[in-house]
Amino acid sequence: MDALFGKIGAYISNYGYKLLLCLCIIIVGICISWLICFVLKKILLKTHIDGAVVSFISSIIKIVILVIIVLACAAILELSTSGLIVSLSTLVLAIGLALKDSFSNIANGILIIANKPFRRGDYVSINGVEGKVHSIKLLTVELITFGNLKIVMPNSTVLNGNITNYSALAIRRCDMKFSVAYGSDMDKVEQVLREVASNHPKVLKSMKINVYMDSHDNSAIVFAVKVWANNSDYYDILHTMPKLVYNAFEQNGITIPFNQLDVHISNDK
Repeated sequence: MDALFGKIGAYISNYGYKLLLCLCIIIVGICISWLICFVLKKILLKTHIDGAVVSFISSIIKIVILVIIVLACAAILELSTSGLIVSLSTLVLAIGLALKDSFSNIANGILIIANKPFRRGDYVSINGVEGKVHSIKLLTVELITFGNLKIVMPNSTVLNGNITNYSALAIRRCDMKFSVAYGSDMDKVEQVLREVASNHPKVLKSMKINVYMDSHDNSAIVFAVKVWANNSDYYDILHTMPKLVYNAFEQNGITIPFNQLDVHISNDK
């Protein structure tokens, strides 16, 4: 035991200042990493660069600085950096084979950043899963649903799937359908629907308003109403139009149908 403590004491006396220097390098490196990422975020967020891209770049910078810290400490402790690099390369190769899917996600994350199929804050549908883009990370994309649920999707799944970006364009078309009873005055129905759509404050009047008879259902005639709106007003129009149409139909004596079944009774014996 005394011999062990003697060796430890000798090692500390010979390499103590180097260990202290390595500790200082680690602390300074962490502080520099934090400072660079902080300044970078402040600068880039003032530009038109997406916030998710900034987070992705910050993650890469932290990894690079960590590698530099390890190599610097190895040089100070007089370890063979060439041997260390070989060991690290072997370790990376082994980890790469074990985590090939993770590296695939990283590569796909870079492609997502480069191609920009969506940005942070966009409302998207990925393989049928809908939500607002919360962040794009090294391995995953995080979505937040309307119900405030977090959905985490691997970057490979995102890039290889079907992506619908509802926020990409400034305006959207609202497609709605309304039913009226058979026997209604069809010209009047079309006129009322067109007036309701034209009077809605958030419908774009510069775009064409389409109102037409769409189909003959079992118990109703179905009319289609298609209007254009700013992207931010899309759901407001969808949620308010049914009530406005209902009130307009009631005021104009237009009947909204319900399922009916005609029963014929025969007296034949």
